Amino acid sequence: MKRYRTYLIALAIPVLAALVSTTAAQQEIEVAVIVNPENPVSSISSADLRRIFAGDKQSWSNTLPVFAVVRQPEARERRVLLRQVLKMTEPEYKQYWLRKVYSGEAPQEPVAVYSNGMQLEAVRAKRGGIALISVQDVRAGVKIIKVDGYSPGSPDYPFK
Repeated sequence: MKRYRTYLIALAIPVLAALVSTTAAQQEIEVAVIVNPENPVSSISSADLRRIFAGDKQSWSNTLPVFAVVRQPEARERRVLLRQVLKMTEPEYKQYWLRKVYSGEAPQEPVAVYSNGMQLEAVRAKRGGIALISVQDVRAGVKIIKVDGYSPGSPDYPFK
């Protein structure tokens, strides 16, 4: 029995180490800001990004409405959006959008989707589309834009 426990512990240690390193690696993966490739924007300020996802900036130009796409709660991209862009908690975000929509300040809250693949498809489909997505999940058909002049991979890029 003692030998069996030793064997289980010996197996558990590498598994736990792998889980910890995977979690740490996930925390280091940057979150990119993507737009539709037809959008002429190539860079955005943190302030404008906040205004877009807060519903205060509703168009890129007079003729191109913003179409903001977010991940469902618990997704890493949503946590980055809430903590680093909007500086809100999930309950504050829900309350904020409830008030914003019912007061008539915004027609709707950003569209929430279940996966990064769905975000990609939504941004590809809408010229004014914008989303935050894990850099490793970016595919053809969208454009990564700079934030405050920095691209993902730069030491000063804000969304890690």
